[in-house]
Amino acid sequence: MTARFLLQLVRPYRAGLALLMTLLLAESVVSLLLPLLAGRIGDAFLSATPQDYSTGFILAAILGLLALTAVLRTLSALLSARSTQSILNHLRQRIFDHLLALPVPWHQQQERGSLMALATFEIDRLGYFVTGTLVSLLPLLLTAGGATVLLFTIDPVLAFLVPLLVPFFFVMLRVLGRLLRGLAQRIQAEHAATTTRVEEMLELLPALKAFTAEPAERKIHAEGINRLKTLSLHQARIYAVVDPVVQFAVAASAAVLLVLVGQRLQAGQMSPGETISFLMYAALLVRPVSQLASVYGQVQTARGTLARLQAVLNEPTEPPATGAPFLKVLGDIRFEDVSFAYPERGPTLHGLSFHVHPGETIALTGVNGSGKSTAIGLLLGFLKPADGRILLDGQDIETLPLDHLRRAIGYVPQTRQLRNASVRDNIVFGHSNADQAQIEAAARTSQAHEFITKLPEGYYTLIGDRGLRLSGGQQQRIALARALLRKPPILVLDEATSMYDLEGEAAFISECRRALAGHTVILITHRPASLALADKVVRIAGGRIVEELTQFRASDMRPYR
Repeated sequence: MTARFLLQLVRPYRAGLALLMTLLLAESVVSLLLPLLAGRIGDAFLSATPQDYSTGFILAAILGLLALTAVLRTLSALLSARSTQSILNHLRQRIFDHLLALPVPWHQQQERGSLMALATFEIDRLGYFVTGTLVSLLPLLLTAGGATVLLFTIDPVLAFLVPLLVPFFFVMLRVLGRLLRGLAQRIQAEHAATTTRVEEMLELLPALKAFTAEPAERKIHAEGINRLKTLSLHQARIYAVVDPVVQFAVAASAAVLLVLVGQRLQAGQMSPGETISFLMYAALLVRPVSQLASVYGQVQTARGTLARLQAVLNEPTEPPATGAPFLKVLGDIRFEDVSFAYPERGPTLHGLSFHVHPGETIALTGVNGSGKSTAIGLLLGFLKPADGRILLDGQDIETLPLDHLRRAIGYVPQTRQLRNASVRDNIVFGHSNADQAQIEAAARTSQAHEFITKLPEGYYTLIGDRGLRLSGGQQQRIALARALLRKPPILVLDEATSMYDLEGEAAFISECRRALAGHTVILITHRPASLALADKVVRIAGGRIVEELTQFRASDMRPYR
């Protein structure tokens, strides 16, 4: 199954790989001809009864073959580089596209560092394995097999010594494969864990410093990289022992052959030319046999990467974008007896039912873990209800194309989710055709325009990884401007003003009364000023609606427990 999967991955590049293998095979054939011609020259000069060979012609043929070898190696190196980069480009894009298309809940259950490792250095290693190891396997076998056959044509008795190495060679490969298979998987797992730790450290750096947790983190990381070091050294020791042993076995056999050939030469049972050719063919066996010794270990390592890659690519993705024209949405939302349970946490929503009329603003409030964000995840199609249904303009959202559903909703998540780019790039995220006037209008509504103009390069100022060069409130305003720019019929604000100061929130609320007119708005908030925007407030506790207030005023809201 793994081999079939690998063939499917490289199928688009089979022509280039076939040509590369042809060049390598041609080089192997040329390498098999050279000892034969060298033997002819030996007979011409060293034989007691010189053979009638044209040494000039033979020399020209040898030089021609050497030149051909150089050309073939140049062409195969260039083609190998081109094929490698093409395969890597294809695999990188495919895994990226697939990860992008997988549903949010799947990603929430994965270790991010493991996915990053798979999408980067493991993919690279797999690409080089295909073009550097797998394609060269047949030429290596041709060289080894051809040299063995030609040894038999020269002296069948001495040539029988060569196959004696084969059982030893394959037994060693079996032992090596058993040792390396599990070891390679453990090394890959430790690489992924190391990547995850570094990523988490960078993300949590302020908290780590605030809690003076650096020593503990250093210790955890040191233990992890020491495990990786131990495993890698163990793998290196195996290769360090096996490769020289194989080379020694082959070289020792060649030395024994050299003595035996010398004896047969003295006895007149072999000519000088046959002696030269025989020894050169014996030496020619050293390289392919030595390389074949490491191929088996590389195959086991590649199998681990292929198994993980296949597991990820077999995960079902969300439906692709339809590309159809966007349908007009009124913004009528209805939850009808919606229930949902996370696999690892149990039931979260129990028969949730509420109605948001077009153009109405509704606030969902409740303690953390009551199910508010889960309800939004269901509305956005990140999750699927276990029971019940969600209607948009009277149509079950599960029957709608996901891209249509999500384009109808402007979403401001509780975590700002900004990228390392300019302020402008973050605001136009997903809406790149917006002009500057539209961008600035959205920024003014979110109360972001004033501070943006004071930045060193205004809207073109880079904000750093996850917006770390901005304050929390500034990040939140940019995220809000991003959602407002699309002018969606439905706007979902998940604690969108939680990091505003009171003055900024008041200005935003005042602006929103005008800007949000005609939009269906769902607020997740606890702040009285934001609650004052709502036409209706729904309080959720334990995944159920426990209170619903209409024509809401901030002063009417009772504290919840």
